[in-house]
Amino acid sequence: MKILIISDTHTDSIAKLPQAVIEEAKLCDAVIHAGDIVSFQLINELMAACPLVYPVKGNMDPYYNDERLPEKRLLEFEGVKIGVAHGMGNPSGIENRLLYTFPDADIIVFGHTHKPFWGEISGVWFLNPGSPTNKRTEPFHTYAVLTIDNGTFSAEIKRI
Repeated sequence: MKILIISDTHTDSIAKLPQAVIEEAKLCDAVIHAGDIVSFQLINELMAACPLVYPVKGNMDPYYNDERLPEKRLLEFEGVKIGVAHGMGNPSGIENRLLYTFPDADIIVFGHTHKPFWGEISGVWFLNPGSPTNKRTEPFHTYAVLTIDNGTFSAEIKRI
């Protein structure tokens, strides 16, 4: 199973995403958006490329507060538990705060910092895809692809 992981798109339309992200969505089985979507129109358009889209609410998504855009999700694919939350507050210590949010997760997907990261902390894997549209101080726009195969997983952060 391949899952496109994006966050911090800060846009209202799939047309404003890099073409590489749109093409990747078409090749994946699911999409996880870790918040700061800005407009739910983007999610509706992503679903045309990949019907299984799992977004969460970011700090820049103040007008959404329902089951379509929850603050956190716990997903499970092929026995792998994935906690998804945007993250809030100071970027320093964000991973530690998320450990408390998802004590049973194998992987925690988050955004907020715009800094891509894939690594293990305290026995849990963390994946931040960075941003495909708003890199801030990072040298590249980025997104990630998570691959799950019979309970094992790996991820790749892709530069645009």
